[in-house]
Amino acid sequence: MQDNKENEVEEKITDIENSEVAEVAKIEEIKEEAKEESVVEENITNKEINLTLKENDFFETASEVKFSSMFLDYFPIKYRNFSKMFVPLKITSLGVTDVDFGFTTLDNVSIKILEFSKFKLIEFRKKEFRIAIDSEDDLFEYEIFKNIKNQKLKYVFEFFTNLFHGANIKFNFSDDKYELNFHNHIEHFKFITLNEFLNQYEKLVTDLRLYKYKNLSSAENSFYELDLLDKCNNLDESSSWVNAKIKCNSDVNVGDTLTINRLHKIKFDNFPYNIEEVITIHPLTKGEIKFRVINLNRKAVKIRLNKVYK
Repeated sequence: MQDNKENEVEEKITDIENSEVAEVAKIEEIKEEAKEESVVEENITNKEINLTLKENDFFETASEVKFSSMFLDYFPIKYRNFSKMFVPLKITSLGVTDVDFGFTTLDNVSIKILEFSKFKLIEFRKKEFRIAIDSEDDLFEYEIFKNIKNQKLKYVFEFFTNLFHGANIKFNFSDDKYELNFHNHIEHFKFITLNEFLNQYEKLVTDLRLYKYKNLSSAENSFYELDLLDKCNNLDESSSWVNAKIKCNSDVNVGDTLTINRLHKIKFDNFPYNIEEVITIHPLTKGEIKFRVINLNRKAVKIRLNKVYK
């Protein structure tokens, strides 16, 4: 009986020893695999890659997002907060009269009723702009036309800033009296930004002596390109971020640094240079490369602007 117990104890001890040996072997195996992976990683040299964007690639800088989010591209400035598919089914002209907007009164305003399938807008038109609004559903559309002198454009921007901040609008036709309230805080801040941009552009015109092109609304470049021209005149390099989705055929790996060059043509007659935008993207991470597609979301970059003389 005693011998059987001793045998059982010896078997348990042997099992424990075998288990410990197996565990040690497993640990050593894992260590070897880790060493092999480390060697492989060490053999991959991080590269600096110049990428050329293709037509189907998506790429935008923080500054581009700023302007596109405000629907600011070129003059004329157009925006509506309802579908472009909607067109007025009937247009009724009320005539020309003075309109009290609360903060100012405009004379000789042309007024029309635009009837859509499910709503109506009242349109106010002057030589420099038009705006149509529906106070009940907060729908609106507007357009600021081209070739307006800066002094007048500044007044138009200030008018829209105040209008969107909040306006009590009143006007009369014969015995008919009309009154409506209107505001939109997002557009209010947009026109504050536009006024600041106009001041920025006027300073740029003075610095570069572009007096022939002093009127912002006559410029053929986009807001973004004019902003780059201003930055190129004042800054060599800046920190920013980008969003992107880029298909790549080259061997792109984690840790690689990408550089993207974009040329922007400045459309002023006899202007001596264009702007080259050199965007250096911080090293790529594992989650940003999948199936030869680079996906970037607010990825940190450095942007350098160069003058490329014609």
